[in-house]
Amino acid sequence: MEAAIVMAVVLWALLASIQTAYYVRDRTVGAMAISEAVQRLRHNESEPEAEAISWAEKRAGKPFYWDRYEFDLKLSGNPITGKKVKASGAGGTWKFSLEKNVYDPENFIRMATLLEQEE
Repeated sequence: MEAAIVMAVVLWALLASIQTAYYVRDRTVGAMAISEAVQRLRHNESEPEAEAISWAEKRAGKPFYWDRYEFDLKLSGNPITGKKVKASGAGGTWKFSLEKNVYDPENFIRMATLLEQEE
């Protein structure tokens, strides 16, 4: 009887550890996929938002802990003040959001040149 109780506790602890590992894995994969999609949009001016979302969904694959990932990417702003990529991801109880400036070295050089002309 004592061995049965010990075995039940050990199996329960193993099950809890596996479930936690699946949850952490799904959160990490989702965050990495949306982060990579944001980087793609930041550096590739010709890639549409829908293609980046599709790429992130393929990259993340099927999660173990919940049904599927839901990703959303949006470009906002203008060339003068700077564009931003806003991203969010969700799945089950997990939610993640991210906002990054678009990589635009040409605009920075133009602004720096403008400052030099003012002096």
